[in-house]
Amino acid sequence: MGLEGRRGSRVFLTGFMGAGKSTAGRALAARLGVPLVDLDAEVERAAGSTVAEIFERHGEARFRALESAALARCGELEACVVATGGGAPIDSRNRAWMAEHGQVIWLDLPFAALRGRLAGAADRPLGRDPRQAEKLFRERLPAYRECDLRIAADGRTVDEIADEIAAHLARER
Repeated sequence: MGLEGRRGSRVFLTGFMGAGKSTAGRALAARLGVPLVDLDAEVERAAGSTVAEIFERHGEARFRALESAALARCGELEACVVATGGGAPIDSRNRAWMAEHGQVIWLDLPFAALRGRLAGAADRPLGRDPRQAEKLFRERLPAYRECDLRIAADGRTVDEIADEIAAHLARER
């Protein structure tokens, strides 16, 4: 199954950190026969530093600027699956760009499920403190809700999630 349809041939997976965007993205990209772009990995490649190091040395604002630039570079690919960072859609310009250039899919997990995934995640600067992470999760929900498709991901396998997204994309053609 190829990736064709409205607003280009890109799929943007959004959701909070730990929602499984990179993992589901790999499975979906393989099904569709297109590359996976992991925004955090692209930021790290471009900066020559890890996400945690960028936050520590330069702050969140610099990371967000690098993230937006990496997102814009996805426009150079005719077709791809993009695993966005959990904060990418908080910028209204990023949300508008994604909506214009592809399908936006929200991997929705309740915070109770995410809490366990974030425990001990030293590589996630904004996920280290559970109370702060939950507050951030609630603040980001309105941005995540601006999507083309919401996938209830709790209790589902990666294959089930990828299959549901692929079926949605096939119907959108």
